Amino acid sequence: MAAIVSVPLLAVAVSGPVAAAPGVPAAAPAPVPALELAIESRLDQLLRPTLWVGADVNLRWLVRNMAARQVDGDTEVLLSRVIAEAEASNLVDTNFPLWLELKYQVANFVVDGFRYEPQIYIPNQDDGVLATDRIEVALRPANRSAQTAQTYWFDTYLNVAPLNVIDEAYVEAHEVWVLSVHERADYGSDTLAEPATKAAPKPTKPAAKPAAPGKPAPKAAPKVMGALACNPTGNRNNRGEEYMHVWKATARDTFGTFLGGKREMRLVVISRSGQVANIFFPKVKRKHITTWQIVDRFLTTWDKAVWGDALGYQWYEVNGGKTKSHEISYTVPNGGPTIKTTVSYQERDSDGGMMHVLHTDSTYKEYNTGKVQFQTCSVGGDGGTGFDNLACGALAAASSTYAREGYAPARATDCNPATTLGGPYSWANSAGVYPPTNPQWLQVDLGVNKTFRRMVLYTSEGYPIRDFDVQVWNGVTFVTVGNVRGNVRTSVEVRFGSAQTTRLVRVVGIHGPDRQPGFVRINEVELYAV
Repeated sequence: MAAIVSVPLLAVAVSGPVAAAPGVPAAAPAPVPALELAIESRLDQLLRPTLWVGADVNLRWLVRNMAARQVDGDTEVLLSRVIAEAEASNLVDTNFPLWLELKYQVANFVVDGFRYEPQIYIPNQDDGVLATDRIEVALRPANRSAQTAQTYWFDTYLNVAPLNVIDEAYVEAHEVWVLSVHERADYGSDTLAEPATKAAPKPTKPAAKPAAPGKPAPKAAPKVMGALACNPTGNRNNRGEEYMHVWKATARDTFGTFLGGKREMRLVVISRSGQVANIFFPKVKRKHITTWQIVDRFLTTWDKAVWGDALGYQWYEVNGGKTKSHEISYTVPNGGPTIKTTVSYQERDSDGGMMHVLHTDSTYKEYNTGKVQFQTCSVGGDGGTGFDNLACGALAAASSTYAREGYAPARATDCNPATTLGGPYSWANSAGVYPPTNPQWLQVDLGVNKTFRRMVLYTSEGYPIRDFDVQVWNGVTFVTVGNVRGNVRTSVEVRFGSAQTTRLVRVVGIHGPDRQPGFVRINEVELYAV
């Protein structure tokens, strides 16, 4: 095999750092990890055979075609796959020295005891970059904050020579082959999130939800997140479903160089009981990473008895390498709990920071780790979605019940708001217990404390309750929180001055309809969080 001499990496002239404010010392640049320098050095040994591949018309077509397939979600192709497909298709002389050198370097690409997979990445190939017969190749810089890079080509004498000093704007318009190592994620038994349809601005509050026939329209609509309808109150309910709604990076440069390919983010959610969720999100181009990414990914059912009152959200940007582990420990500010657990990660991963989420936080709150911004979503739970009827299916009791025609307290919580007159649809008090002097009540037992702000009461057609109070149990006695006088409608809405949290709710009938004041009829009781 002919000896091949690698071209040493050239120093690249770049703009100087931004000047520090007067009296403030300039921050020292972060040291480049030794592992990244070692990987860059090995990539340099692939430069000459890769340029030779780019100079061959058939191999050049093959690389472009394979990268365009985006098998791993990006415009990149493993050199091992190029080798296998080129030989299977008889596109290459398998004894040519540079081909043998390529195969040797790829098969023996081991750094610090770990076998990496070298690849060719073509930035913005799917965005229509200008492709020419002259291929220029760059090495992914070891310095992840690099704003420029040197490209190389074969000169007239087929020697490797520097060509251009490029930046992000250049690769958005021109084809560049970038030698890098595949950022193979160690998914293990963890979950890969489904791709989002596209990056999008953060959605605004949608229009009001249309009312069902015969029902009053609600005053607010749920916060629609993709296919989700998150609790519109912004409150979390115990045992509600917790979702990651949107995320974005705080800056383009947060996670590496412009030649680094798409960013793949990982989220580990931890609690006092250990790891709760481990999610890998779809890859995102660097130029889109500061745009809200809508993912709507289920994380867990937040049962406070299991997970506690706070969860820690630890972010990573996946870069591959050896699988290692470390302990995460985080104390929630203002006297909160300490959350810690052991988490596996990969050696080259970038730390995206951690932020705590409290169960009492509004789900409209935006969080910022310093590197990643995100917003969560909560659906359902003990308090429902906000548009759930909390009284549907609840136990019901009454001070008395009319003994004939099928009247029963359970009619008022059977989830049927029909206002039809008669026992199959309604509860009514016993004959002879005259409400104006002896008020009759219907009680709804929610089973556990639930929070609501609004009641809708349905009564019988032609026989509406004229006067009634709404009472809640405060742990000692029933207290009146709302009242209606002079009602003539078969459905009436009662809005409370503040949210009510209770297990027991009573409707106290004081006066039936003028045509039959001694009977109060209730066809349905509905309770809503909004």
